[in-house]
Amino acid sequence: MSPSTPVPPVSGRWKEYYESAILEPDYGRLAQRIADARSAILDRAEEILTHPSGEERRLLNSALRTLSVLEESAHRREAA
Repeated sequence: MSPSTPVPPVSGRWKEYYESAILEPDYGRLAQRIADARSAILDRAEEILTHPSGEERRLLNSALRTLSVLEESAHRREAA
């Protein structure tokens, strides 16, 4: 992005954060990626409460469920 192009807020880039989390191969960085993605998703969910979007709401819910499964899997791997 050029300096004159505004950077979208984190919540507007929730998909980037989500994809970074689910594609992170380094288990040492995974917890932070999941936390960043979850935060961006929840921020976006708050924003759309005033401007509901059925499709985006479904995508946000699905992303949060997937992050939870990924997080549980990472915890099990750490415990093993």
